[in-house]
Amino acid sequence: MIRKQLKKIAGENFTGNHAKLEGVNFGIILLMFLCSGVMLFFFPQEIPILHNGARDYLLPAALGVWLFPMTALIINLSFLRQNRLTKFNSVFFVIFLAVMMFFYISLI
Repeated sequence: MIRKQLKKIAGENFTGNHAKLEGVNFGIILLMFLCSGVMLFFFPQEIPILHNGARDYLLPAALGVWLFPMTALIINLSFLRQNRLTKFNSVFFVIFLAVMMFFYISLI
């Protein structure tokens, strides 16, 4: 079922290697969603999303916690649509996960 949906999105560019990289990337993004869901219980009511000098722009934690995973999901879907999946993309998502966790831990 998932393979059929990915083939529908990717079109003719969907190959075995493409499927493996896509599975790895979606696995990393799923891990990002799980980590964000767990960290939500430890956050204050509002978290900063933008720092502009001495001023912080705050967003409710229930919305702000999903910014990193949603951004990664959109980037991954755009890579898939453009047929630009490489191993570097997977490394990028691992680094993005590490940055996300560092940011979340700094909020606690």
